[in-house]
Amino acid sequence: MRTLKLRDRGKEVADVQTRLHGLGFELGGEGVDGYLGPKTVAALKAFQQQRLLLVDGVLGANTWRELVEAGYSLGERLLYLRVPHFRGDDVLALQVKLNLLGFNAGPERGIFDDEVERAIIEFQRNAGLPADGTVGENTLLTLDVLRKAERGREGKKIPDRDEGFVPRGVLAGKLVVLDAGHGGQDEGTISPSGLKEKDVTLALALRLAELLRAEGCRVVLTRAGDEWVPMYDRPEKADAVGAEYFISLHANANDAPEAAGAACYFFQRNHYYSEKGGRLADYLGDRLTAAGVRFLGSFGRNYAMLREPQAIAVLVEPLFLTNSEEEAAVQRPDGIERLAVSLLAGLEGYVSRA
Repeated sequence: MRTLKLRDRGKEVADVQTRLHGLGFELGGEGVDGYLGPKTVAALKAFQQQRLLLVDGVLGANTWRELVEAGYSLGERLLYLRVPHFRGDDVLALQVKLNLLGFNAGPERGIFDDEVERAIIEFQRNAGLPADGTVGENTLLTLDVLRKAERGREGKKIPDRDEGFVPRGVLAGKLVVLDAGHGGQDEGTISPSGLKEKDVTLALALRLAELLRAEGCRVVLTRAGDEWVPMYDRPEKADAVGAEYFISLHANANDAPEAAGAACYFFQRNHYYSEKGGRLADYLGDRLTAAGVRFLGSFGRNYAMLREPQAIAVLVEPLFLTNSEEEAAVQRPDGIERLAVSLLAGLEGYVSRA
């Protein structure tokens, strides 16, 4: 699916409109006409807002995948472990049911992975069903019967026992994947003076990698030069190497030039959120604040860079490139260094609980 924007036309737009309409979003007088007009953009933004995506009215890879997954309801298809994994709102609903019954189906990402299969098999054994890990009619009927005695807990986060912390330790030996946002033909935000987001994120990733390696960390970069890496290839690379931490680096932008400050993001979807990601985001924010950066806060989002990795994942936007003062600050000799040192201190503080 190519990226779709306002005033685009074609069968792909009609497909998007059909999916939005099927999910209950109003398209106004435009209807399913294959034209991405203002009403369709408004519906797309409403969908993005509901799913905690970037609300830009643009149909990119992240929004498209979420739109497809939103169309699946539990019971409409047979679910089991396969490669590629089943993904969708039906898998998410299954995880919620299992977790509420005490069968650990892992983070509620809506991805049928090994943890979900283990939870299903454990449930089937306890329920006297064939323990084959396949979610069919009998398994779903039994789940529904048992859930009747568990009413009232839907929509509530089951808290982590560790309160969002990892066992206290040191950075040495930890495997960290650093993701410099954008790259290649994808330049990201461009400041009024021509500074490109892809260059800022790469410079920050390279320096942070040096600092982490000096602490004994193993570091992998999703890109080490000016190259384009597809969105979903980045977290896949982190999973392939067994990353413990995944830090995605970006820069913010706003039509209002006075918008300024840093923000950190962690995975959140519906009632579920990553407590470890949220805790790490807070630590990073504290250290940015200590370095004199205005920290706007930690926020839960359903971005691909946060949902996909099995590692503890955060996305950091340490500045607004559209703010002239912050743009000038990051270009000073100590600009990148200050941010890199702060992020190192944040990760170190989280690991050591300092």
